Amino acid sequence: VPWPKSTVTRTVDPKSTVDPHHLSQQLASWKITMAALLVVTVSLTLMSTGVAGAVPPTSCTANVTNGLGVGVGGTTTPNVSTWSDCCSLCQEPSNSVCTSWTWTPTDPDKWSAGGDCITRAETPTKRVMHAPDTKVTGIMIPPPPSPPPPPPPPVPAGTQKNVIFLVNDDQDLVLGSMRAMPNTARLLGDGGANLTQFRVNTPICCPSRTTMLSGRYQHNNHVRGPTTPGCMWQNTSRVDNPSFWEHGIVKQIHNRGYTTGMFGKVLNNMDSYGCDGSSGLPPGLDHSLIMCTHTFFNCSWVNDSVLVKTGDRPEDYTTSVLGNASVEWIRSVLSSGKTHPPFFAWIGPHAPHLPSTPAPWYLDHPIGLLKAPRTVHYNYSAVDHHPLVANQPILNDADAKSIDQEYSMRMRSLLSVDDIVVALHGLLQAYDEWDNTYFLFSSDHGYSLGQYRLPSHKMQVYDNNLRVPFLFRGPGIAPGQQVDAITMFADLCPTILTLTGADIPFTVDGRSFAHLVDPAFPAPAKPWKDTHIAEYLSISLKHCEGLNRTTCARHEEDDASNTYRSMRVKNATHDFLFAEFSDVSIAADWSFPSSGIEFTEYYNMQTDPYQLHNLFNVTSQGVLEVLRQRIQQLFTCQGNTCP
Repeated sequence: VPWPKSTVTRTVDPKSTVDPHHLSQQLASWKITMAALLVVTVSLTLMSTGVAGAVPPTSCTANVTNGLGVGVGGTTTPNVSTWSDCCSLCQEPSNSVCTSWTWTPTDPDKWSAGGDCITRAETPTKRVMHAPDTKVTGIMIPPPPSPPPPPPPPVPAGTQKNVIFLVNDDQDLVLGSMRAMPNTARLLGDGGANLTQFRVNTPICCPSRTTMLSGRYQHNNHVRGPTTPGCMWQNTSRVDNPSFWEHGIVKQIHNRGYTTGMFGKVLNNMDSYGCDGSSGLPPGLDHSLIMCTHTFFNCSWVNDSVLVKTGDRPEDYTTSVLGNASVEWIRSVLSSGKTHPPFFAWIGPHAPHLPSTPAPWYLDHPIGLLKAPRTVHYNYSAVDHHPLVANQPILNDADAKSIDQEYSMRMRSLLSVDDIVVALHGLLQAYDEWDNTYFLFSSDHGYSLGQYRLPSHKMQVYDNNLRVPFLFRGPGIAPGQQVDAITMFADLCPTILTLTGADIPFTVDGRSFAHLVDPAFPAPAKPWKDTHIAEYLSISLKHCEGLNRTTCARHEEDDASNTYRSMRVKNATHDFLFAEFSDVSIAADWSFPSSGIEFTEYYNMQTDPYQLHNLFNVTSQGVLEVLRQRIQQLFTCQGNTCP
C-alpha cells in the first residue's frame, strides 16, 4: 500500500478551499515562489476500520519558510519540541485518522523552545490565516487508489462443491436444544463431523455474525468508541467500512464463480444491504430474502432490492418462509443441469430467539413438555463473580415457571428449522447433489436459563453462552467424527474460503479448520491453536429478555461493567479460562489498560467445568502477570499474527 504524503506549508489565504493536489498552481498564482513550498514525504499508517498496515519509517525533516494553515479545532499536545515531531505525532499508528497538523512555537523568536501541536481528524476544508513565520502545518494527502486486482478465473462447471451454512439465532448447546432437532443431528452430525469444542467469539447476535462473515475478531472491526453505536458496536456498514463486505465470505466466494443467496437473518442492521430501500443488493450477492425486522410473523424483508412484508397467516411463519425460499432458489440453480454453477446459501432462521414463537402446527408438540435443565450452576449464587452476576437474587417459583415456559417455546420453535434440513436433504438427494455439498450448521451464540441465577440471557463469558453446536458434513468428511480441537467463528470464513478454493484476505484473523475434518486439505505448518478468544462490548441492557415481566424486573442481564475479554486455553498441560472486565462507557477502557480493569475471573476448567469458583484471589501475582501479558498479546493481534 503506498503511503500518503504530508504537504508542509504556511498560511496565505483564509477563505479558499484546500486542494493539496493543486497547491503549487495556487501558490504560483499568488506570486509566492516555489521555494516557499516544501513537500515533505511522510509515512502514515493506513488503517481501514479495524485493519492496520505495517508501521512505516518516518521522514518529517526539512527546512520550512512559508506556506498554508488548514482547519480549525483539533486535539492539542503541548511541549512538542519541533514541527517535525508534530508531523510524526500525526502519522503515529494510534493517530490513524489524523488528516492535518499545526505546530505553533511557544516563542516565535525562539523555535528551539518547543511549541504546541494540534492534530485533526476532520478532512481539511478551509485555510486559516496565520501570521508569517509563526506556524507550520501539514496536510496528509491520501494516495491514489490502487487498481482493482484482476478477476480470478471462473470455476469450471461441475468441479467445485456447493456450500450451505445454516445458522440459528440464540440456540444453546449446554442446555440440550439439539433434542428438538433429531434429523439435523442425524444427517449432519452422525453423517459428518461434530466439532465439540466450538465456541463463539462474542455471545451476542450482530458481533458474532460479523465475525462469521468477515473472519475478524471484534477488536478489529468495532466502531471508534461509545458515541458511535454501529451494529452492537460493530462497523458493518458498506458505506463506512466497505472492506468488511469486500473481504468477506460472500464477495470472495462470488469472485470464484459461485452463485450466492442469503435468506433470513444476517445482521441486526441491514440498512446498507437493501433494507433502507435504496442501497440495493451488495456486490457478490445474486439473490436475497433477508430479514429487515426479526420476528416470527408480520416481518419486513428485502427480496433482492425490493422491500416486502409478510403477515400473520400460518403460511407467513418466517422460519417456513425463508426455508421455502432457500429450497426454491437452490432448486432453480440445480435445475439447469450438471453444468450449473456451484452455489453458496446462507440460511438464517430467527429461532429459537425470543419470543420463541413456534409454528402454529407445532404449538402442542410434546417436545414442549420438557423443562429447562437444572444444571449444576442453575440458581447458583456466584458471589465471587463480577458484580452483575454476583448480585443476582435467588430464582423463585415464578422465575422457574417463566424459565420453563421459555424453554418449551424454544424447543418447539426449533422443530421448523429441523424441517428445513430435511427439505434440503430431500432436494439435494433428488438432484444427486447431497454428496457434492458441504453443509455446516451452528448458532450465533449460546444461552442461559437460570444459570448463575440469570433467567434469560446470553451475554456472559461462561461456557453455556459461548459453546454452540457445530455440525459439518460433506464430500471427504468421514461420518461420525468427533473433533475436539478448539475452533471458533473467526475460523468459519477462512474454512469456507478454503472449501471453495477462494483466496483468504489478509484481513482475516481466523484459520481454516478444513484439514481437521478432511485430511485431503493440507495441514498448515503452524501448529493448531490451543486458545479461544472471546470479547464483548456491553450493549448495556437494563432488563432481561425473559417472557415474565416480573422476573425481568428483578434480574438485570447486562450493564456497562459486563464488558470483557477472555482467553480459554486447553492443551495437554493447561485447561483454564481467564477474563478481564472493564466499562464500555469509558472509551479508553475499550483497549483494557491496566487502570481500566475493574474485575478479573480465573477458572480451572478441568476441575471446575461449570465455572463456579473464581481463583483470582488465591493465585500468585506472578502467574496473574503472565496471564495479563498473554491476554494483551491476543487482543492486539491482527491477521496472521493471531493464533
